[in-house]
Amino acid sequence: MRRSGFTLIEMITVVALIGMMVLIGFPKIRRALDKTNVRATRDALSTQAAIARAVAVQRGCRSVLHVTSGSAATVWVTTQCRAKVDTVGAVDNMSKRFSVSLAATRDSVQYDPRGLSLDNAVTVVRITGAAGNRDSIVINSIGKVMRQ
Repeated sequence: MRRSGFTLIEMITVVALIGMMVLIGFPKIRRALDKTNVRATRDALSTQAAIARAVAVQRGCRSVLHVTSGSAATVWVTTQCRAKVDTVGAVDNMSKRFSVSLAATRDSVQYDPRGLSLDNAVTVVRITGAAGNRDSIVINSIGKVMRQ
């Protein structure tokens, strides 16, 4: 009687080969995912800054882009019209969403009703991923986002 199938040695060999391929490939996949998260964070920060500028112009009021640094990094936009402060959109927790930490030179950027920065200072936000990938954005003295 003839049986078709795999022997135990063949199965162990295949499982060992698959395990070695996973061990070799996993760090590369992790770095690639981290790089993608850092880029996505950069894009999200740029979008929030654009929203802050647009809200200031559309409403004819002062708006502020807020950034908290560290491993619990959050970003949000507020606007102030006639002593009433409103939060535009939601508070975006970048740390939970993208597994990154932020380090900003300033905690906020203020925009006047023309969409120009009231601070006349350069703000740099550095983004660091969980696997060590880094990127940053620069908001120049007139409030425009410049990518580094």
